[in-house]
Amino acid sequence: MSKKVAVITIHGMGNTEKDYADELFEKLRKYIGVDKRKVHFGSVYYQDILQPNEERVFKKMKKAGIDYKKLRRFFLYGFSDAVGLEHKSHLTDSPYYQTQVRIRTSLSEAFQAMNNESNPVVFICHSLGGQVLNNYIWDAQMPNAGRGIWKGKTKDNSKEDNFLRLKSLNTLYTTGCNIPIFLSAWDEDDIKAVAHDSKGYNFKWHNYYDEDDVLGWPLKPLSYSYKNAVFKDHEINADGGFLGKLWRGWNPMSHGGYWTDRDFTKPVARQIRTLI
Repeated sequence: MSKKVAVITIHGMGNTEKDYADELFEKLRKYIGVDKRKVHFGSVYYQDILQPNEERVFKKMKKAGIDYKKLRRFFLYGFSDAVGLEHKSHLTDSPYYQTQVRIRTSLSEAFQAMNNESNPVVFICHSLGGQVLNNYIWDAQMPNAGRGIWKGKTKDNSKEDNFLRLKSLNTLYTTGCNIPIFLSAWDEDDIKAVAHDSKGYNFKWHNYYDEDDVLGWPLKPLSYSYKNAVFKDHEINADGGFLGKLWRGWNPMSHGGYWTDRDFTKPVARQIRTLI
């Protein structure tokens, strides 16, 4: 059966397993109901590009003797991901380029699953994943991209090229998004969001954050450009259910609770149903 809509995820910072989106997809399928068979579910995984080097460093640090190992590992992996993705980003063997290849591959699979039609795409990005996709779209929109997979590529306006440049993006969801961490030192006039209603794009950006999540931020206050680009900042208590509420809904651990929280998953499922 040809799929009517594609739902694609991108994970965030830190140690991540390949099946990171399985629980989210299970919840979405449950809420979507019988029409779930019309939805293509895909995920972008890039942690294996970065993790071997991070693991090597962490093992050496443990041998040297350190306390708070779990917390240190979280910060080492998390911030190394952010820095590593920008390192030598203009080169074709860089993590930046390789990660964009993964995004393009996932989009190609979705395009084939929808019988090469430009059907709607819904992207769900967690944490650093929001910045990763933001870079992909930004580069795709540039007439002369200076890095990534669109560097030196001419837009041919074919159905497939437009799809791979995400011109079929209908809804963008970011959860626990830390884009402000990358942009806060810039002058406000220099803080520009990706085009959402021009250059052949027309999508709504919903950003979900928890006030207790120090890694997740509202985006509209960033600049005038972001105020217009982001449809809505949704503040929720990202706890993932009753037990989550007890253990992490009130503290910074809420960063990992968005994709199991009904205040996020149900609105996403409702939006997907409107696209089928």
